[in-house]
Formats: sequence, structure tokens, C-alpha cells
Amino acid sequence: MRGVSLNSVSKCLLLLGLCALVTGCAGFARGVTEALMDDKGEVQDDPRKCFVRGRAFPGLEAYMQQQELEAGRGVADRRLLKVLMVHGIGTHQPGYATRLAENLARALALPQVQEKYKVIALSHPKYPGGLGTLRVSRYFNTATGRELLFYELTWDPIINAAKQTIAFDNSGDYAFRRTAINNSLKLFVNDTVPDVVLYYGQHRDQIQRSVGQSLCWMMSDTWQTLPESGSAFCDPASPETLDRFGDDYAFITHSLGSRVTTDALQEIAVQGKADPGFSRRLAVLMEKTFPVFMLSNQLPLLRLGQAEPAVHGQIQEICAPGAPRAGERLFRETRLIAFSDPNDLFSYAIPPDFLDRHIDSRLCPALTNVILNVAPLSNLFGLGEIANPMAAHTEYDKDERVIGLIVHGIGHDQVAPVVAERCEWLEAVPAEP
Repeated sequence: MRGVSLNSVSKCLLLLGLCALVTGCAGFARGVTEALMDDKGEVQDDPRKCFVRGRAFPGLEAYMQQQELEAGRGVADRRLLKVLMVHGIGTHQPGYATRLAENLARALALPQVQEKYKVIALSHPKYPGGLGTLRVSRYFNTATGRELLFYELTWDPIINAAKQTIAFDNSGDYAFRRTAINNSLKLFVNDTVPDVVLYYGQHRDQIQRSVGQSLCWMMSDTWQTLPESGSAFCDPASPETLDRFGDDYAFITHSLGSRVTTDALQEIAVQGKADPGFSRRLAVLMEKTFPVFMLSNQLPLLRLGQAEPAVHGQIQEICAPGAPRAGERLFRETRLIAFSDPNDLFSYAIPPDFLDRHIDSRLCPALTNVILNVAPLSNLFGLGEIANPMAAHTEYDKDERVIGLIVHGIGHDQVAPVVAERCEWLEAVPAEP
């Protein structure tokens, strides 16, 4: 590379990484990277790694198989599979999770979709301005009796008005004074960083209630009984709600959405224990297992500066088989499946001791880490590999290994072929009680 210094190459790499991170210009980054790969310009075999370490878990397919056994029953008498998607930082429009939903439906052999989705403007007496939007899609297979209700929560309208406080910084009064790349970086910061600040500030209760309202609708209705549209409040204290606890539930979250969802689950269950009228329903919840598939997981980062849970470090005493304090548990198990790309600047794996130290023991958490490259890796000038940081943060929803793990799980004989072939599996065995 005569005439090109190592320092210049480093600057080019930094420039490329910033552009990819800030603007999301995956096509640009890919084009430049391919042009700089090797002398022949040949694309190498996919070198992306996948390591799975933790507890074995079944995927959504297990619920579908149970549905087939109940296919002859009416809707009121058979279990449905309901999946809630909760987004993270940044601005989102309803429909942001369509690619993920359709990839899941395809993997679950659900070739049909209800032509119109249902859209509920979430309401609450405490927050007349609203709690965001819940969009529900129905995927099904008439021949087999399979059915998936996919709930997509868009909660960022809650904080949009507050974010306008710094919107002036995006205006022409300031933007033209920056270089193009620095301006893109500032736009990215202004759109994302306030979300975390506002969640841990005055909007935390409102955002958690948004998730709570979504759960209320999930646990109360079938597709046929859900409102078609409009603003609506689901009252968990009403005897006409929360009568679908027997259905199967799963959560898919992205970045900050993981913290929001786990906080909301804990708050709902703790409040339920304190409500005498909730005891019958709580008994059902205590036998439920909730898988939470956390894409671009950020729990370790978002734990910083927060008070420890009221009950922690006591998972064995509360959750193990025959545990002496089993009556204190909120759920049978909360399965935390943490997906992280090492090249994603915003995601983290979860260390094994994190559950004891920072998760409420009454949730009965179990951990599986999935560390994999979702962004393509390329060799630049022979100096090393490079990956688009933005793709590493956002491209989980189309990665076939991610879809395979969500649908088929790991640690049993029905693992997806792509996972069996391309992922290394190391099972974590819990300590004896």
C-alpha cells in the first residue's frame, strides 16, 4: 500500500464506521467494504460466528405443536400463541416489526394472514394523552389449526413531545455549521439518547403502563373479541378481563425495550400479589413460563445507577424444585434469552451472576446468552475484519439463526438445522439446591 500510511487507513476505517453507525447507510458501507476487500474482490464464505451458552429452552414451535393437538376445539377452549414486540431507542412507526413477524410466521408454517390488522390507541385514566399504539396481526394455518397473534407496541409517542425540547438543535440554525458526518451523528444522538433519559425520568411509569396495557389486552381477548380500532382502556380490575391466562405468551424486545419489559412484568406481578382480588389469577401466573427474546440486549448497561430489586440473590430458595419459599414466586420461570453482536456498540451479553445480583428473584429468571455476528464481516486491506455497527444493532430480525432459535430453541432434538450447523452450544447446568 505504497503512499498510504497506516494512520490514514485507520482514519478511513473510523470514517466508514461512523457513517454506518449514524446514518444506517448499510448499502454504502457494504459497497465500500466490498470494493476494498482483496485483490480479486471475491466475497469469502460467511465467517459469522454463533455461540449459545446457558439453559436449554424450547422455541415457539413447541406451542404450535400443542395447538395442533387442540385444533378440534373452539377458540374459547384452546390455547393461542401471543407474542408481544417492544421496541427500543429511536423513532418508530407502527409496522416496524413486520419483517420479524413475517419471518416468524414463515418458520412456523403459517401461510395465511388476516387481511386487516387491528390498531388500538392505548389509553389510561391517569394518562389521557395516551400510551402509544398496539397493532395486532393474525397469522394462521387453516389446515393445521395453528394461530399466532403478533402484538407490536409502539410506545415512543409518549416521549415525542418531550424530545421536542432539543429539536432546535436539528434546525438549519445549527445543522449547517457541522460537517455532514458530524451532523448525522448529532441527529442520531438527538433521536436516541433522550429515550433512556426520559425513561428513567418522569416517563417511566407511563411507558411501563403502555406495556401493562398491552399485556392486559393480550391476556383478555382472542382475535375475534379485540377492538377493531380506536382508543381503548383495558381495566385489569374488571371481572371481564384477564380471562385468557391459559394462552401461551412470549416477548421479543429490542435494546431499551428489554429493560422496559422486564420492569413492567415485575411491577404487574408485584402489584398483583398485593391485590386480594387478584389471587385467583395470580395462581395461574405462578405456573406460567415467559420467554423474553432480547435482541441487542442492554440490561447490564441499563442496570447502572439503579437500585437493586427488593428481593435478590435468592433464586434457589424461591424457584428451585421443592424450594422452601416457592409461594413467593411471581412466575414459574422468566426465560431471558439475550442476543448480542460483539460488533454492536450498544449490546451486551449477560454474565451468569447478573441474575442473582440485579434481577428480582421472584421472577425466577433463567439465562441463555446468544453471542453471534448478525452484521456481515469483511476483510479491509488485509488489516482485519470490519462490520457495520448499525447493521450489528438492527439486523437481528432477518438473521436465519436468530429466527431459528426463537422458533425452535436449543438443547433438544428439534433444533433448527441452521442453528445445529452454525452455532456452538454450551449448556449451563444449574447448581443443586
